[in-house]
Amino acid sequence: MQHRSFGLAALTTEMVKSGDRILDLGPLSSGTTQAFLGLNCQCHIEDLVEYLADNQHRDDPLAALEEHLLPKPANLKFDVILCWDLLNFLELDVIQHLIRLLQPHLKQGTILHTMRYTGRNQPHKPRRFRLLDNFCFEYVDDPSYPEVASKGHSTVTLLKCMDRFSLFNSLMKREGMDQNVTEHFLEYDSTTSRNQVRSGGASDVSAYFRQVRDDERVLFAGVGKALEALPTNATVLDCGRKNGRNIDALKKKVGALYVEDLHASLAWRRKMHGESSDFSASMFSFDPGTKLDGVFLWDLLNFCSAGQIEALGELLAGRMTPGGQLHFLVYKSSQHPERPAMFELLEDERVAVTGISESRTDRSLGNTADLMRLLPGYRLFSHHLARLPSGDAVQEFVLQLKG
Repeated sequence: MQHRSFGLAALTTEMVKSGDRILDLGPLSSGTTQAFLGLNCQCHIEDLVEYLADNQHRDDPLAALEEHLLPKPANLKFDVILCWDLLNFLELDVIQHLIRLLQPHLKQGTILHTMRYTGRNQPHKPRRFRLLDNFCFEYVDDPSYPEVASKGHSTVTLLKCMDRFSLFNSLMKREGMDQNVTEHFLEYDSTTSRNQVRSGGASDVSAYFRQVRDDERVLFAGVGKALEALPTNATVLDCGRKNGRNIDALKKKVGALYVEDLHASLAWRRKMHGESSDFSASMFSFDPGTKLDGVFLWDLLNFCSAGQIEALGELLAGRMTPGGQLHFLVYKSSQHPERPAMFELLEDERVAVTGISESRTDRSLGNTADLMRLLPGYRLFSHHLARLPSGDAVQEFVLQLKG
């Protein structure tokens, strides 16, 4: 079986710079160390597979971990830590102790990369990763690796025991990835608001593996007008689907970019609190004092009730600057796809539209006048017609927040 690691590709192509110090908690045999050495990085190996093999039945696994780790110079600070899939096989107290032992060698901004198994049939031993090309790895069943059941740690549980690390980015279900693996980037002592996109982030690298086809590219006139109307160094919120997208082109056109997958957040609230759940301020994970100059909703409103649209409009109005741009698309036909598509702004300001569901559901939005009545705090700035790669006709709206 193979797994294409978008996370490790992002590290080597976008995030790591010459002279960075890398701590690899896996064995040397993966082949990735050579890629970092080629970038003139300093690489340190602490083979935790060997630790598991030698110490899984020890009475005091914490003391065994201290004995296993090599002494390090007091002034050594790591820029990146590679955990592979090993955290899946360590007890939480061992993970907590590992972070405590490494803490003298962590600094603000240290990035930790790990792979978490999410499927039902989880492996019964760590996998041996063998690098093929383009950061595609082959899983090799190594008989020398110890039999250790995966602990099934959730992301929340992991973060609770990893003092001062916070979730920076997650990658899953991309083309070439093992569908039962989620890759996480954690950041030590982060000072950046969660969900703010930064240049050199993992999401930049989706284009590294996937080329957008010509028939997936759409020129939306309203997108161009919305971008043109933004002030210099604008702060922008993108509310489209989060996983698997390349947001690098949009990040280059604005000052600060935040990404909030509001459809996923709303689905979660429905699951927890019932179908009548509305949008709430808790869905926005950036600083409440942040003022937005532009918001891209893409096709989100097609999947909302009238009450939810009204609530979202009010929430965004409280976060936007006067005159701020609100962009969205509305399907024209009586039926539309049953879930949102994926919209990626490209360098030439066309938009790649992918992941359009073939399953259909009845349209719930009223006409334009009904829609504007649900958004009384905004005025119409621009209105256009367009057609998606699926053949669906859409109306494109750009509204401005009234002053």
